[in-house]
Amino acid sequence: MNDYIGICRHQISAGVILMAVLALAGEYVLAASCLFGALLMAAGSWELARRLKASEALDADGVQASLYKGAVLRFMLILAGLATGFLLGLSLPAIAGGMFAAQVLFYIASLRRYSSEARD
Repeated sequence: MNDYIGICRHQISAGVILMAVLALAGEYVLAASCLFGALLMAAGSWELARRLKASEALDADGVQASLYKGAVLRFMLILAGLATGFLLGLSLPAIAGGMFAAQVLFYIASLRRYSSEARD
């Protein structure tokens, strides 16, 4: 679980960096939107990590069912997050930009952490 916490930190840092850059440029709504998108992706990653940890004791069918339920839950989380961002007056394209930056850092951090395991 600690590996996932580190990866979530990378995702949050992507949002913070985007927020800082946009805030310095005076684009406060876009800055908040990017941070919101990155936090949304970090919440999804946290849920995935929690579900993977909880499914360690399950058999293959139980793990598969748990992962499918988790995918539906994360999808609903994203839809609810986008609706909340819209209702708060945030920029949806900027939220998507924050989500994209967070997922790119998630991918890079995962590759760096688990590339040695994939070669074995």
